[in-house]
Amino acid sequence: MGGIDDLDVAGAPSAPTPAEESPSVLGPVSPEREVSTESEIAAERSADDILELIFTPTPRASPAEQAERTLRRPKALVYVAMSNRTFFWRQQLTKFVLDEGRVPITPFMMFDYYLLHTVPKELVREAMNNLIARCEEMWVFGSLSLGLKVQVGIAKRMRKPVRYFDISDLPYRVVGVPESIVPDER
Repeated sequence: MGGIDDLDVAGAPSAPTPAEESPSVLGPVSPEREVSTESEIAAERSADDILELIFTPTPRASPAEQAERTLRRPKALVYVAMSNRTFFWRQQLTKFVLDEGRVPITPFMMFDYYLLHTVPKELVREAMNNLIARCEEMWVFGSLSLGLKVQVGIAKRMRKPVRYFDISDLPYRVVGVPESIVPDER
């Protein structure tokens, strides 16, 4: 076995003959070995099937498969709204939205704090309002500043669902709350 005679015409190894095949994990069946009963074969086969499932690595989706999955089941875009006093939680809140199965649109991740004042605030606000228009939902985190109230008003006029979250226990947890108990920023 393994010599030049084991190669087929194309140069690939030839298929083993039935006598060389191994029907079980224990090796080839010898003529002296007794044939197993049907229930033993079924039990062995199902155990092998189970082991195969356990030890076979799960293939990662190719980029094309990932794109196809995304096109078939797109996730909702969520505008992540927060006050500039809590913008330091932007990464944790972005992670929270991702963990909830949505795609976060976090202006403080894109524009930092008004692009560190390198562009006019009005230009950044206009970009944020465009993002609100493109998102399916708005999630509001923490207390309401004047700017945040305006963003919520824009979302409501566009009939977007708005959800509110208490972030006073961050980094440990984020809790959904009704709008009526969300405090105004001081």
